[in-house]
Amino acid sequence: MSTIAVDAMGGDSAPEEVVKGAILAKQEGIDVILSGDKNLILSYLGDEKIPIVDYPQVISMDEDPAKAIRTHKNSSILGALTLLKEKKADAVFSAGSTGATLIGSISVLGKIKGVIRPTIASVIPSSEKEVILVDSGANLEVKPKILYQFAVMGSKLAELLFDIKNPKIGLINNGEESTKGRDLEKSTYKLLNTSDLNFVGNVEGKDFANSKVDVYVTDGFTGNIVLKTLQGVAKLQMNLIAESLKKNLFKPLLKPVKNALSPVKKLLNPNSTNGSYLLGVNGLVIIGHGSSNAEAIKNALIFTNKAIEKKFISNFSDVSNEL
Repeated sequence: MSTIAVDAMGGDSAPEEVVKGAILAKQEGIDVILSGDKNLILSYLGDEKIPIVDYPQVISMDEDPAKAIRTHKNSSILGALTLLKEKKADAVFSAGSTGATLIGSISVLGKIKGVIRPTIASVIPSSEKEVILVDSGANLEVKPKILYQFAVMGSKLAELLFDIKNPKIGLINNGEESTKGRDLEKSTYKLLNTSDLNFVGNVEGKDFANSKVDVYVTDGFTGNIVLKTLQGVAKLQMNLIAESLKKNLFKPLLKPVKNALSPVKKLLNPNSTNGSYLLGVNGLVIIGHGSSNAEAIKNALIFTNKAIEKKFISNFSDVSNEL
C-alpha cells in the first residue's frame, strides 16, 4: 500500500482544510501521514486515526523560501520531505509555499543527475485531450539550456501520463515565426529545432484551445500567468453560462441542461485535480493550489496516488540520459 506524506500546515486554510481533505482521501482508500503541528492537527482529526509527525513550524507564503528552509528546520514541509527521503512515504503533497517546496525538495531529496533546475509541470484540459504546461511557476528567469531541459522533462512526463510516443513540443511565444520573441525564445528555438525532441515550433496562447501540441514550454513567470489566466477565464465562462441559463432558459429545462454541462464544469474546475508535478528531483512531489479546500485536497491526494501507481519515479529517473 502506498503512503503520501502531506504538508498539513501548507495552504491558506491549513491545517483545517488539509486535515479534512486527508480524512476524505482516507475514506477513498488512500493512506496518508500528516506532517505539522500535532496538537493543532489532532483538534481537527476527531476520531480519525491518521499518523502524524510533529513538525510544528510553518513557512508562510510571504517568507523568503531559501531563508525559511535554512531557519525553519522543524517546518511541516521539511517533515514531509524527510519522510519521503527515509522511504516512510512514497510521495509528498503540499499546498503551501511553492518556493519552499521547491528549495526544500532540492535540499532534502537532491536533483536528478544532469538537471540544472527542477521545474513545475501542470496538466491542463484542452479541446481534445489533456496537455502539459512547463514551467508553470518555479523559475522566473531562465536560459535557453534550461528551457531545453524543461522540454525534455515535459516530453518524458507526457509519455508516462498519456501513454504516447514522441509527444509534440511547442515553445510559447508571441508568434509562430522562428524570428519572433526575445533572445531567450530565439536561442531556445534553435536548441529545440536541432534536438531529437518532436519540436513543432512556436505556439501562441490561442493554441491551448486546439490541442496543437502535447507539451507547452516556457519560463515560470510566463507559465504561471498563462496557467492562472486559463483558470480565470474558465471560471468566468462557467459563471457567464450559468447566469445566462438562469435568466433565459425555460425553468423546467434548467436542471437537465445543468446536468448535461456538469462534466464540462468538472473538467474546467482546477480543484478537480489540483496537482502539479515538481520535475527534476529525486522523489515524487506534487504541489497544490494555496487556496485549496478540503475537496481540492482530497482530489489532489487521489491525483498523487495515481502518479505513485504509474511508478512515476522509477519510470522518470532515466530522463537524465536525455538531458
